[in-house]
Amino acid sequence: MKLNDSSIDNSFRRKARSGVEESQLGDLCELISAANLTPIADRHIWSLENSGEFSVASIRKVIDEKRFPGINSLTRWVKSVPIKVNIIAWKIKIDALPTRFNISRRGIEIDSIACPICNGGVESTSHLFFQCSLVRQIARKISSWWNVDHADVTTYEEWRTWMVSLRIQANLKAVFEGVFYGLWWSIWTFRNKLLFEKEAPTQASIFDNIVSFSFYWCKFRCKASFKWNDWLKNPYLVVVIAVITPTDQHSDTSSHDIESGPLFFNQPSTFSSKSTSAVSGRVADE
Repeated sequence: MKLNDSSIDNSFRRKARSGVEESQLGDLCELISAANLTPIADRHIWSLENSGEFSVASIRKVIDEKRFPGINSLTRWVKSVPIKVNIIAWKIKIDALPTRFNISRRGIEIDSIACPICNGGVESTSHLFFQCSLVRQIARKISSWWNVDHADVTTYEEWRTWMVSLRIQANLKAVFEGVFYGLWWSIWTFRNKLLFEKEAPTQASIFDNIVSFSFYWCKFRCKASFKWNDWLKNPYLVVVIAVITPTDQHSDTSSHDIESGPLFFNQPSTFSSKSTSAVSGRVADE
């Protein structure tokens, strides 16, 4: 538009014809009537800042809002499992793990986005931890071991709804929730070994390891009174003295003064012998 002209008619190569063009010209004049043009050189204005100047902080805020969706509830922190296992569960909740689908969505080229465990779907967070055939098989074993009604879920939200609906004492439900956290941690470890190590891991040992890890995590992180055989046969009957109901918080690691790594002792060596026949045999019969 020419600033010296009182009308925008001279800004076009020809006059507007009557009819539709004249009506459109009238609408255009009404739209730009409020615009106030000043005779200065064109320049760039950063719309994310009131000053019009570019800043890294403003663009970072926009990226964070796009990449990190809002969370309706605070982080669930189960005290009966190590910090690293809680972090895995937290990342599953907010879909922040570098699964193949998440990596490809960020524009990184990879050979395949299929699940490396079952090859039966895209490796998203929901598939890897809830829909994969191996995970569902182990989840059913855990439910049978604890003698609770199992439900096949497809997302974290569905799993959380199922967990809340279980009629178990609150402190024992926290232990049961921690066992599933151990399942997710074991699956993520198994997946990484399958992708990045030369020797392929065995699927048969995952459930045994979950039972072994969860026994030591619960026994030594809580004031609990139960033995190895009790844990194998009737984990829902263990006597938990301390209240270990999960706390909802953003992050608080100061209260954890126990080493967060998995605990290995001599006793799990008996895990593959007769002491586990009651668990493995009962699951195999299903």
